[in-house]
Amino acid sequence: MRTVEQDKTLTRYLLGKLSEQERIQVEDRYLSEGEFFDELAVAEDELIDDYVRAKLSANERQLFEQNFLSSPARQQRVKSARALMRFAETHAATARVSFWQRFRSVFSLDSPAMGLALASGFMMLVVGGALLVIQMSNLRSDLKGLQSEQLAQNDKTEELKQSLAQQKQQNQALNESLARERAERGQLEQEVARLKEQQQPAPPAVVLGFGEIRSGTGSLTEATRLTVPRGAETVKLQLDLLKDEYQHYLVVVEAAQQREIWRGLLQSTKVAKGKAVVVRMPSRIFTTGQYKLTLSGSRNNNDYEVISEFNVDVTRN
Repeated sequence: MRTVEQDKTLTRYLLGKLSEQERIQVEDRYLSEGEFFDELAVAEDELIDDYVRAKLSANERQLFEQNFLSSPARQQRVKSARALMRFAETHAATARVSFWQRFRSVFSLDSPAMGLALASGFMMLVVGGALLVIQMSNLRSDLKGLQSEQLAQNDKTEELKQSLAQQKQQNQALNESLARERAERGQLEQEVARLKEQQQPAPPAVVLGFGEIRSGTGSLTEATRLTVPRGAETVKLQLDLLKDEYQHYLVVVEAAQQREIWRGLLQSTKVAKGKAVVVRMPSRIFTTGQYKLTLSGSRNNNDYEVISEFNVDVTRN
C-alpha cells in the first residue's frame, strides 16, 4: 500500500527533483519489485491529471514540462488526458430535469447519455491500455539505456583505477631506483673520501663523533653542533655502535622540510672502542642550517629498519 511519503518520493522522482543516490534507489526498486512498478505507473497518471487540471505549483509545472515531458510518449499521454477532460466538460448534462427523470434517462439502455457513457468508458479503457503498454515499453527502454550508461561509466572508472594503480607502481619503482642510485653514489663517495685520507698531504676534514648507539632507539637526539671551516672538503661522522647486528647500514641526510640531500650504503668498521659506522660526505652539500641524519640497518640488504635519528646544526665559516 502506498504511503503519503512514498507518493511524495515518486512525484519528486518523476519531476526530476531527487538526488543521484535517491534516483538510483527508486530505479532499483521498480526493476526488482513488480508492485512498485505498478505504483510508479499510477503516480504518473495522477501527476498528468494534476498537470492537466492545473493543480501543480509554478515550480512543479516547470519541472514537469522540462523533465517529464522530455519523452514523446509522455507528451502524447498528456494530450490524450487533456482531450478526455475537454470531452467530459463539453458533454456534461445541462438540462434541468427532476431527479427521477434524470435517473431514468441516464440509466436507460436506450438513452443517448447512457450510450455516450458506455462509449466514453470503452474509449478510455482502450486508450488507457494502449498508453500503459507504450509507457511500460518506454520505461524499459529508458532503463536499458540507463543501465548501459552505468555499465560504461563503471568500466571507465575501473580503467581509471587500473591506470592510477599502474602509475603508482611505476612511480614507486622509479623512486626505489633513484634511491638505489643515490645510495650507490654515496657508497662511491665514501670510497673516494677514504682513499683521499690515505694520501699525503690529506685533504682537510671535519670529524664529528656520536655516542654509542643501541639498536631500535628511534628517537631524535639533542642537536649536535657541526662547524665546517673554509677549505674543508669532507665531513666525517663516526656513529659508534653498542651492538653490531646488521649486515648493511643506510645513512640518509635530510635538510628542511624532509628534503633528502644525501644517502649512502655502508658497513660497520673497527674503531678503538669496538664497531662504528663511519660516514664520509662531501662538505659542499651542507650550508648553514639544521639537518636530520637517519641511521637504518638491514640483515638481508632489502628491508631497512630505523636504528636512530640525529639532529645536526651546521655552521659554515
